[in-house]
Amino acid sequence: MLLNYFNDPTILIVASLIMVMALIFHNIVQTWVARRYGDLTPSYQGFGQFDPQTHLEPLGVIFLLIFGFGWSKQIPVNSRNYRGRGRQEAVVWYAGPASYLLVALVTWFVAVAFNTAGAGSSLVGAFVVAGNVAILHAVIHIFPVYPLDGARAALAWGNPQVRRLVQQVAQYGFIGFIVIFMLLSYSGVLGAIQRFFANIILGAIQAVFGAFGG
Repeated sequence: MLLNYFNDPTILIVASLIMVMALIFHNIVQTWVARRYGDLTPSYQGFGQFDPQTHLEPLGVIFLLIFGFGWSKQIPVNSRNYRGRGRQEAVVWYAGPASYLLVALVTWFVAVAFNTAGAGSSLVGAFVVAGNVAILHAVIHIFPVYPLDGARAALAWGNPQVRRLVQQVAQYGFIGFIVIFMLLSYSGVLGAIQRFFANIILGAIQAVFGAFGG
């Protein structure tokens, strides 16, 4: 998806860099939340630091550039360090998609600011594209499909029936993952959720610029 902008190097390079950093940010946010709940496991293994070698999965970066969806290495957690029958661990995993929504908010805010300041269309477009890709990542990670954050949250906090469903879907591996998201995409579910979050983010940005007379 990002490689679709090969003819516009500014969009390609800037959006790609933002999203690669977003993959790292995703892990850092999860590590921070885990630390807040008393689980220092990811911190001890370096996931709280901005170190690309620690966070990035080469295949995940390649998929990001080609298909518009990538992944980083999974942070290690110790389930015994969490209270609330898995609720706290689930919050750690759900912090992942929340981090991507924060990236979308910041990138679109910058895009509006640059556009208001009269910056070039390619630079503005790069931040818009990065925001779109970030929202896609957030939405995909919400679903309880292994190995996504939503699935790990469901395994930590879900009832036995939910856990069993996640495990059954996981048995189909990467093929099952692709089939599910093709169905979600062609049925319009994925797009509808993306638009839902996009409207919330754009509404917040418009409110901020409106308050300051932008």
